[in-house]
Amino acid sequence: MNRLQQYWLNLISLSDNQIGLAGLALLSGLLSGAVITLFRLAIELPLVSWLPMTSPEAYETLPVNWRIALLLGGGVLLIALFYCVKPTKRGVGVTHVLQRMERHQGYLPRSNLILQWVAAVIAIVSGHSVGREGPAIHMGAGTASLIGQRAGLAHHRLRILAGCGVASAISASFNTPMAGVIFAMEVVLLEYSIRGFIPIILASVTGAIVSRAVFGHETAFNVPALNFHSLWEIPYILLLGLAAGLVSTIFIYGVKIFQKLINLPLWMRWGSLTLATAAISIYLPEVLGIGYDTVNATLAGEVVISTVLLLLAAKLLLAAWAAGVAFPAGIIGPTLFIGAALGGLMGQLSAWWFPEYPISVGFYAMLGMGALMGAVLRAPLAALVALLELTANPNIIMPGMLAIVIASLVVNEIFRLPSVFHVQLGGNRLYRAPDPVQQMLRNTWVVEAMQQSVVKVERKLGREAAGFVLQRDPDWLLLAEEELLVPPAALVEALTADPEAESIDLVTIPAKRQAVGRISLKANLQDALDLMQSSQLQWLAVYRDERFGHCTGVVSREDIDNYYHYRPKPADDAAKAPL
Repeated sequence: MNRLQQYWLNLISLSDNQIGLAGLALLSGLLSGAVITLFRLAIELPLVSWLPMTSPEAYETLPVNWRIALLLGGGVLLIALFYCVKPTKRGVGVTHVLQRMERHQGYLPRSNLILQWVAAVIAIVSGHSVGREGPAIHMGAGTASLIGQRAGLAHHRLRILAGCGVASAISASFNTPMAGVIFAMEVVLLEYSIRGFIPIILASVTGAIVSRAVFGHETAFNVPALNFHSLWEIPYILLLGLAAGLVSTIFIYGVKIFQKLINLPLWMRWGSLTLATAAISIYLPEVLGIGYDTVNATLAGEVVISTVLLLLAAKLLLAAWAAGVAFPAGIIGPTLFIGAALGGLMGQLSAWWFPEYPISVGFYAMLGMGALMGAVLRAPLAALVALLELTANPNIIMPGMLAIVIASLVVNEIFRLPSVFHVQLGGNRLYRAPDPVQQMLRNTWVVEAMQQSVVKVERKLGREAAGFVLQRDPDWLLLAEEELLVPPAALVEALTADPEAESIDLVTIPAKRQAVGRISLKANLQDALDLMQSSQLQWLAVYRDERFGHCTGVVSREDIDNYYHYRPKPADDAAKAPL
């Protein structure tokens, strides 16, 4: 590889170069969208090709014995599959993505991605009452992460690229590219930044293009014409927000209750869920599968009040149960189903109480979907943007804001509950959202605080070699094998003190030496601080590759402190890339 090729690899792989990252984001969006498209086809094609179903979600058209056989067969397959996988390798879903982002800088293993794909297909095809969006988020983030790992991205950029995969997944699942961007930054990256927006927007748009090329331009739901007739509806919208907050609270508490089963054997946890789903499906088959056909019927006002109420309760129970026992499928879809059922119920009650006043059941169903999504997932802005994109109606914004904010306040401030993802992760035991300082350090490449004026030398230097070294005017001399830093002034003093010496031993001469560890150039400042603390070191040598061959500089705890307190203005990206 010539010097020019190496330079471009440095720019794309390790530096803060936005153009290189944008190119990788486009590739991530394309491949993530393709993986999720294949995932969706793997669910839909078997159902309509091998079973007497009019659509991939029409489980109610199947005979009862077929439905039960599907559920039991899928449950047995999933249990057998996960018994063949080591417990440490079973992480799947949004919670797995959050944990890998927080503890592993966005490095997602390929094995978990494959496991998620297979397990989610089995779970959904067999009719379990779960969603496909959570698995899609894992697949999108995992695909993008693998691309970033292959390209050798620095840690702070790999996290952004994983976020690109998340945005592409949401965009491809719902055909809502703006909501994909906001969800990735609001829930996964936990920050809004200009340098993150550009690649994530590109990936989200690319994912939407892939999805539309295969499934068309329609959104995930058939949204009817929505009418907000009068400001007198605002009190009722506030009541809907309050009801959504209470239902969200019940759902999150339900997840906590079912988490008490987590210490039971896998076959008991998942087997009991499968049996409960089969029992409920005998009388209420609409609860099976993703259920978007029922959501569309609710939006159209075609589901009677009693059925809506039963579906709401059944979906609430089964979705909370699945989330609590770590079933390998998603809860975003069930959350939208519950929200639509609640909103549809409120809309039909309004028509019952005030028959002379024209209302739109679909309008309240959409508001319920947004309110549940915002409160349960703690993603209010993503929920609002999703409402806007799904309805293509700006008039939804004001009532949507009211419903989402009220529901979120009930969950967050009255009952003091975190997001359902945080609950699934066991609170602070398995996952802790970074504070603003940690967030800044994680998003800062180690090069930003690194001293590049360092020369790697052998322990013993001849006078001539020492002269050449000193002509480069370094700040430090690095003894790699001894893992020591020596100030050049000590070498000058040694040469002056003994003019006849043919060589100088940098370990034995008087000097204020510093012990130094090793860290990769891919690291960020939080990585460096963590390593310093665990190794009880004040200095780290920064090496270009994992083999620790070529040292590009050194960084100290004081350098990081100074960077944090006196953060410099952003420099030119190409200038920061060490050659």
